[in-house]
Amino acid sequence: MQTEAPRNLLLIVIDQFRADLLTGPLADCVSLPNLRALSARAVTYHDHHTVTVPCGPARASLLTGQYAMSHRSVHNGTPLPRDMPNLASQLRTIGRELLLFGYTDTQPDPRSLHPSDPAHVSYTGPITGITEVTEMREEAWEWLAHLRTQGYDVPDAGSPEFDELYKPQGGVLGAPALYRAEDSDTAYLTDRVLAHLDVRKAHPWSAMVTYIRPHPPFVAPAPYHQMVDPAQLPAPTRPGFEHSFLNAYHSAPSGAGLFWGFDGRHETLSEEQIALCRATYLGLAAEVDHHVGRIMDWLDATGQAEDTLIVLTADHGEMLGDLGLWGKLTPFRTASHIPLMIAHPGGQAADVTEATGSIDVAPTILAALGAEIPAQMQGRDLSAPDAADGRPTMVELELGTETGTGRFEQSWSLPPEACRAVAFEQDGLRLVHFASGQASMLFDVQADPQCTSDLAGLRPDDVVRLTSNLLSFRMQALGPRC
Repeated sequence: MQTEAPRNLLLIVIDQFRADLLTGPLADCVSLPNLRALSARAVTYHDHHTVTVPCGPARASLLTGQYAMSHRSVHNGTPLPRDMPNLASQLRTIGRELLLFGYTDTQPDPRSLHPSDPAHVSYTGPITGITEVTEMREEAWEWLAHLRTQGYDVPDAGSPEFDELYKPQGGVLGAPALYRAEDSDTAYLTDRVLAHLDVRKAHPWSAMVTYIRPHPPFVAPAPYHQMVDPAQLPAPTRPGFEHSFLNAYHSAPSGAGLFWGFDGRHETLSEEQIALCRATYLGLAAEVDHHVGRIMDWLDATGQAEDTLIVLTADHGEMLGDLGLWGKLTPFRTASHIPLMIAHPGGQAADVTEATGSIDVAPTILAALGAEIPAQMQGRDLSAPDAADGRPTMVELELGTETGTGRFEQSWSLPPEACRAVAFEQDGLRLVHFASGQASMLFDVQADPQCTSDLAGLRPDDVVRLTSNLLSFRMQALGPRC
């Protein structure tokens, strides 16, 4: 337990980063020396999960310390109440300003805006209380401006040709991006972080740095585009079961932004394309690792490494073709299992195997910096003596769409509010329960972490037991009245 608050805070959030890049099937396929070096001096949480997906909801839970059932920002583009306490607003109560380099994917509360306010247009805005220093939203205005100053012929933001920005050279999957590595979005963001923090280092600072890679589209600058040999990668896992979720998932095209020219029909992907996507994803992860290393080197060079609380995590994972799925809107472990490393100044490295969740990050940071943890936060301070109390993992998914015309509504002939799922993990088992009445799934995640064998039909007693435990947990997780 820290007796004195750290001088600085560095919160790094990597988008769509699977935990098994560091400890799992893909860990031997890519070199990530800087993340491994950070883990070697941090408290590393090996069973850490986001409590919801996709990007916007995941970041809402990360920053508010609340389950999606409480904050209700369940889609990218669903507003988050502006009066809901979050990490940034709570840091202000102790005189700290959280600087944002990147994005939080927050749709603003419309109650505080005129109907014509352009802030309604983008869901990638900053959360209440944070200070946006360098924007790296999906519109990419600032990065596009940088590329043009470097002589690149790039499209306007928001133009019909915008996707051309992610067209690999020659239009060939696996070829390098049109921009050099020193001008990539990952490199540019890191440059801005180092430039801005360097002029602020005379005083304590708090920063949130969000890297969009290795999020698709899968295109990487040289040499990262060929850093990993596709032929040397393990093939994606295949499902050893059939389920209506898989049928609904494949019932309509989705994820057309996987790579340039992809039409969203996953069943048409060739083995070569799948391998190239996986290799490019790993190359992008290696690029992020390099730039995280630049920040760590700067902390060392400026004498701040031993006075900075460093927290590194992700918003969610990426299926990457496993079980025939891509992206993160799935109830399987690969989509929710993410890294969490917390390096306290003067602290000792440790490995924690108990389950933790993304709602625990904000309370843990606030406690370390001496701020009050709001009663609305449902997470816990992981440095507290009773933190490792065997709490289950719960991951909520909103499979329905805001329009009510998505693939799950269409496939199941149900309204969007019935197209919801929750994954509940306890005692080495992962239950997937559907609000729609679809059959539950059950996985032995100790023997089968990638969820390839559905055991629900073989172990009905465990399904009943975990369903009951899930109901009790959700009722208790609401916490005290605020």
